[in-house]
Amino acid sequence: MDKPRASSPAARATGRFRSPPFVLGGFLLLLALVFLGSYALGAAVGPVGPLPDPPSTPSPAPGTSHPHHAGHPG
Repeated sequence: MDKPRASSPAARATGRFRSPPFVLGGFLLLLALVFLGSYALGAAVGPVGPLPDPPSTPSPAPGTSHPHHAGHPG
């Protein structure tokens, strides 16, 4: 039978970094870096389209008095 080979120090080191906490931490770090990069780029570029038009003021419903003419005969 063949003797099992002893794992090298490099193989043991990479196995340690493949554990779920390290992988999850690396993913979260990468996610945070991508978010911060996109936020910084968006802040530097500014809005990409024209500003929306302000909403028009609705006219009062028929039969109701205008607030500035309250108490005055129409």
